Amino acid sequence: MNQEMNAFAQQYGLTGTQMSIIDFLTHFPGNSCDQHQIENEFGIKRSTTTVLLQRMAKKNLIERYPSPEDRRQKIVTLTAEGQKLSSDVSAYITQYEEKLKADFSEQDISKIKRFLSTMIEEK
Repeated sequence: MNQEMNAFAQQYGLTGTQMSIIDFLTHFPGNSCDQHQIENEFGIKRSTTTVLLQRMAKKNLIERYPSPEDRRQKIVTLTAEGQKLSSDVSAYITQYEEKLKADFSEQDISKIKRFLSTMIEEK
């Protein structure tokens, strides 16, 4: 399935992770959050996140700027170009998630969510 997501993302010159970051940003007020939230959500190192975001900034999909509260931290915001792309990305991700859940009952999905929540909390 990951190959399928990457194939969709490649149509836009993105990786699956970059596409997921665009979708993630749409869930925040102003379509922005700090870089640390992205690192935590996707379980990726700061250096890897920085490279991903730099590439996205070069494609004019996001902007990065220092946080007013902590100048060491970067705020990441979708640009108008990124926002245009976000509707296609969100629609695809919703479809992708439905496809993943198709073989599971609601009870199975509930158990999986509880299991994953426990794993994340113990991390």
